[in-house]
Amino acid sequence: MVFTTSITVGFRHIDYARIVFYPRYFEMFNEVVERWFDEALGCPFAKLHEEWSAGVPLVNSECQFRRPNHLGDSLDFSLQVSTLGRGSFTLDIEGSHKGVSCVTARLTLVWVSLGEQLQSSPVPVDIRQLMSAYTVAPDEVEPSV
Repeated sequence: MVFTTSITVGFRHIDYARIVFYPRYFEMFNEVVERWFDEALGCPFAKLHEEWSAGVPLVNSECQFRRPNHLGDSLDFSLQVSTLGRGSFTLDIEGSHKGVSCVTARLTLVWVSLGEQLQSSPVPVDIRQLMSAYTVAPDEVEPSV
């Protein structure tokens, strides 16, 4: 299964050249992940932080910028899980505009408890089960993003 959502490029995303300033894509990736947790996994980040005292910090990322985007472009993002470990998971995200791939990312996030020190902990069984529905079949995983 693939999670999809759209984000329209706003003034806050662009630079003086009138294209998306590259760090803004990472903000968009984070928004896609938050929407996935909320809409597909039923676990809004507010619940994650307040009720479970947990978080999912980004620990590694790879990104390819394939085509610039401009103010008003609607980016269609797709998200799939390429790896689902005990306490970490890797997401493949692609942003496209009018069917053309513009940006891809592979993000590794870790499930942590928010005690005195951030500490890796297992992804809860119910969330893990929901995540697994978005896992890419092994033959679909690209060698690099």
